[in-house]
Amino acid sequence: MTIARVGRGAPLLFSEWRPILAIVAVLSLLILCAGVAQDLSLYAGRKPDLSTKIWLLDVDVERSAFTWVSVLALFFCSRLLFQCGDDAAGRSSQFTWHWYFLGFLFLLLSFDEFTGLHEKLSAELAARSTNTGLLYFAWAAPAGILSLVGLAAFVPFIRSFPTSLAVLLAVSAALFLGGAVGFEMVGGSVAEAEGMESLRYRILANIEEGLELAGTLTFIYALLSYREITSGTR
Repeated sequence: MTIARVGRGAPLLFSEWRPILAIVAVLSLLILCAGVAQDLSLYAGRKPDLSTKIWLLDVDVERSAFTWVSVLALFFCSRLLFQCGDDAAGRSSQFTWHWYFLGFLFLLLSFDEFTGLHEKLSAELAARSTNTGLLYFAWAAPAGILSLVGLAAFVPFIRSFPTSLAVLLAVSAALFLGGAVGFEMVGGSVAEAEGMESLRYRILANIEEGLELAGTLTFIYALLSYREITSGTR
């Protein structure tokens, strides 16, 4: 793919990567809509017949098409961040380690997306405590607190970007955390009350995963725009 040619010192043209990112976004939306349509048909009744379910369309499982798009998007984010870190190191930037830290973080997020590591961690935490309501998924609240602390620590880093890109970074973080933490907590309270096979929980799960990927793609857009600007080819 043309977008994969992005590298240190390589030409980076907005006209080249924008159509590819748009195709990925549209494809992701179509997969998400197909998953929502399936959930509406399966879970609208009292007892869903899962024997007819197409698991490839279930955004809430590791083997779904949507999950693999998310895995690749997060991994690509990690790759871009490490490249930006290399560029920053070459300029002796004070934010070099910010780039590398984010690169490792997104690599971990990519790994977590297809292994469900946070769900296993949540189960371990739940076994050692009593969690109800918004705290039903035990990992969500600690993850939210750590994320807010991390965002506060990265404010100088974000402010070093041009204003339009700084806004995009903030929007991408809000979308991702709104899904990964906010809707996860709301979904937990619904799962406790109605079970994970209820229509309400299924709709919330789709919204959660959709927001996470929307945040990731917005972040990719901001990173590619930044690399284009700093390479002087825009």
